[in-house]
Amino acid sequence: MPAKRPSTKKAAPVAPEDWTPSQVIGHEIVTRFVDLTPSVNRILQSPLGEAGRLQAITLFRDALGSPGDPMRDPAGAIAAGQDFESKAG
Repeated sequence: MPAKRPSTKKAAPVAPEDWTPSQVIGHEIVTRFVDLTPSVNRILQSPLGEAGRLQAITLFRDALGSPGDPMRDPAGAIAAGQDFESKAG
């Protein structure tokens, strides 16, 4: 019996109406600034819960118009999301 090959099918994308609030903001950012896709993905794929991700992606989005804002760095936004989660406890 021949060995089974792994499936090459990708998981179906999540429909926009099923997006979390953080995914909606991430999509808005990438629609305006395609070059920020890696940064947005880094935030959205972080181990934060939804509340922390929403805080992080919101801070990131709000910082885009402010050169030098530390929240323009996804790592800084993720750290702020972690801080938010720890305080919300």
